Amino acid sequence: GVVSGCHIGFGAYLALSVGGCVPGIAAANPGLQRILLGVFGLPMGLFMTLVAGGELFTGNTAVVTAAKLEGKATWKNLAKNWGASFMGNLVGSLLLAFLATQAGTLKATMAGPLSVAMAKSTQPFMMAFYKGVLCNWLVCMAVWCANNASDIGSKALAVFLPISGFVALGLEHSVANMFMIPFGMLNGADITIQQFLLGNILPVTLGNTVGGAICVAGLYNYAFGTKANA
Repeated sequence: GVVSGCHIGFGAYLALSVGGCVPGIAAANPGLQRILLGVFGLPMGLFMTLVAGGELFTGNTAVVTAAKLEGKATWKNLAKNWGASFMGNLVGSLLLAFLATQAGTLKATMAGPLSVAMAKSTQPFMMAFYKGVLCNWLVCMAVWCANNASDIGSKALAVFLPISGFVALGLEHSVANMFMIPFGMLNGADITIQQFLLGNILPVTLGNTVGGAICVAGLYNYAFGTKANA
């Protein structure tokens, strides 16, 4: 979980370094800026997790739920996996936020990352929740498709399309936010720990859980699971 948190953190770091640092493009052509934010960054993070290995909470909301629905895991297994992967992702993301701050690569263009962190921490609770639902629906479809791909090129494409899509759509991923918001806080963003946890991580995590467990694992189990075919 810690390693996967670092993977997603690297992806978020890259996204902030490219798409998050082009205020001129954002003002003149916000659609193009969102594409840049999506293409360069988070697809790399999920690709590393799926190919090299790691436990990502958001993906596990679908994968482990599917195992439970098929009778291959227990509720205890599910709770243990979700809890351990979530906490591991948080530790890894915070570690990378600290390292990225010490590296200082974004000091000259910090306004963009700070505005991203502020926007994520000040949106209404239910808006963040629904953005979380839609985001993890796409993230878990990326995981689902990549797991059905047999070669590394196909896995990369399976990851790239949904992940770049959710970022360009402006949706919310709890693990990516575990890097982006603390990175902003470490670099001067006026965000409290309460705003970080209750204003973003809580609603987005709840939404991510619904998106993965119900919109992907639940729907696919209903349509194609062993009980559906019995």
